[in-house]
Amino acid sequence: MRRSRPASLLAALVVAAVALCGMPGAAHARTWSVPASVATKDAQEVTNDDLEDALMVEINAARAAEGLSKIWTFDSCTDRLAELWGARIARTGRFEHRNQNEIIRRCNNSWAGETLVRGSGLTPADMVELWLDSPPHREILLNPRAKRAGVAITEDSQGRVIGVVNLVRQN
Repeated sequence: MRRSRPASLLAALVVAAVALCGMPGAAHARTWSVPASVATKDAQEVTNDDLEDALMVEINAARAAEGLSKIWTFDSCTDRLAELWGARIARTGRFEHRNQNEIIRRCNNSWAGETLVRGSGLTPADMVELWLDSPPHREILLNPRAKRAGVAITEDSQGRVIGVVNLVRQN
């Protein structure tokens, strides 16, 4: 029996490691705050995280202009899925929406909406303007059910900016 205990302990540790390396569980999802504003930086100092924060500030400004509550929280599960989708679009060139049921199921959400954009030299303000000019995307950005976000900004091999925003409401 003594030999089986280390083996079962090792097996339990492997299962735990695999679970931790996979998608975060929604019940234990890590969250962080969406900033209310962003500081101006030199172009060389701006990171993708800075651009993603600026994008959410722009989205929140559009929501506030319509009398809607701001989205104050990013969550790790939704954000990870946005990052993976942006990387997939950049890698494959296939610019398409994913089935939102995946975000609902994997991150324990009751609602999810996705906006995508791709283009050269796009700023966060440009992205939001394009989305607001598109009725289906406008409906997602201004949906009162949206309470949390996951955001990805990446670049493809042609130098085009790809933006992915997933807005969600958790169960």
